Amino acid sequence: MQIKLSDFCKANNISDSAFRKWMVQYEEGGLDGLARADADFGPVLPEGVDRTEESYRREILKLRIEHERLKKHYAVRMNEAGEPEYIRLKEKTTK
Repeated sequence: MQIKLSDFCKANNISDSAFRKWMVQYEEGGLDGLARADADFGPVLPEGVDRTEESYRREILKLRIEHERLKKHYAVRMNEAGEPEYIRLKEKTTK
């Protein structure tokens, strides 16, 4: 599906000229090209986080599992013994 630049800019409340400027900056310098020279950007990940592809894959898998549990109205909490237990967030309907 194609959308006109002016329609996209209007829907996102930005001017056509600003969008074109950002596109040129991105094409010339990637994400770093979009950063202002006077802006102080910290690292995206906290210090000490493993930045390997495998760690990202594990994190995505954990988030997918958590998402599926939440869709089924379950959450995980630690009991007094420090063991994880699953709790139902919402009562089952009997319809």
